[in-house]
Amino acid sequence: MPNAELSLLNGISQRAQLLDESPIRSVANYGMEKDDVTPLWFGEASSPTPDFICQAASKSLSRHETKYTPNTGLPALCQAIAKYQNNLFGSHFSPENVSVTVSGTNAVMVAAQSCLNPADKVVVIEPLFPTLSAIPEILGCEVIRVALKTKGNSFYLDTDELFAALSDAQAIIINSPSNPTGWVASKELLTEILNFCRQRGIWIISDEVYSRHVFDKKAAPSFCELVDEHDRVIICNSFSKAWAMTGWRLGWLNIPKSLVPTVRMLTEFNVSCASAFSQAGGLAAIEQGEDFVQSSVAALKQSRDCVQHYLGDIPNTTLYEMKATFYGFLKIEGLGFDSQPYLRQMIDQAKVGVAPGEAFGVSGAGHIRICHATQLPLLEPALERVRAFILNVKPF
Repeated sequence: MPNAELSLLNGISQRAQLLDESPIRSVANYGMEKDDVTPLWFGEASSPTPDFICQAASKSLSRHETKYTPNTGLPALCQAIAKYQNNLFGSHFSPENVSVTVSGTNAVMVAAQSCLNPADKVVVIEPLFPTLSAIPEILGCEVIRVALKTKGNSFYLDTDELFAALSDAQAIIINSPSNPTGWVASKELLTEILNFCRQRGIWIISDEVYSRHVFDKKAAPSFCELVDEHDRVIICNSFSKAWAMTGWRLGWLNIPKSLVPTVRMLTEFNVSCASAFSQAGGLAAIEQGEDFVQSSVAALKQSRDCVQHYLGDIPNTTLYEMKATFYGFLKIEGLGFDSQPYLRQMIDQAKVGVAPGEAFGVSGAGHIRICHATQLPLLEPALERVRAFILNVKPF
């Protein structure tokens, strides 16, 4: 049996063998075994999906809408998404520019499969959510990492370094607002990147799942405001964050119309289609969910302020400015590339679990990410314990 098992493992994909378990999941698995641990590790709001969304899905099920749907999504949902984005960004999307996906992650995968070939060079900006670099690696691409720079407690992108990396690349994957840093690309920066890529035929895959989670405007700057039908730009979005629908596995792509046949086929061969009842919930979210989005962002602004209050002045740490998303990204002096022993000790002593910074790339090492999308009565005492732990326990 051991020899048979060894033979089996030798036969699996070499690219799959190179994949590592996310350090976020490793820490969470440790914490889930403990009692009374406040979980701030995953990027997920503590609030449930709003009732009006659940009721829409329930009504869909009661109508026995459990059959296959069109590969690119129900026409009513595609139309509603296009209208929503046109109102939000002043864009000019038609329903044909929208393709419904099974989650934001699936959106990024289909986008990457649409425009990447093995051995292509793909630039990513880190710290970044690990899926965004893992997907091109799974597809056999060479991933080139450009790290955000820091000035004080702010992140910024060095465009000279970015454009040098893009000089012989076929694509860039950009996430703004950024998980885990909260960095937001300005409209001027997005325009500069788009113009550079237009001139060289470089594909842009833009992950904009946190576009509504900004604290000083209705939405973050978006490629939706800038693109036309000739641009090699694919915009990825999700229902998970803005409408508290993480478990529904529903997202969408904005694509040039010429890409529709390719995306339709890739969706067919990846997942076939999104479920009808999930899309019914998504339609309700798009058409009726604006009040929920705005109230959620207002609550997140309060929890953001709470993070700044408890963690913003700890000696030998840097809490980066929190313009967007629902994360605090905290640098702790002396915390090395393997922060898991320290974070396990935090779980044991402070009863709080957070995400290790190294999960987000080499430039994330020495940091922790704290999800503050939870109710203040739970968040405040958790942050108070985190503060006390950092003040009293030095990193290994």
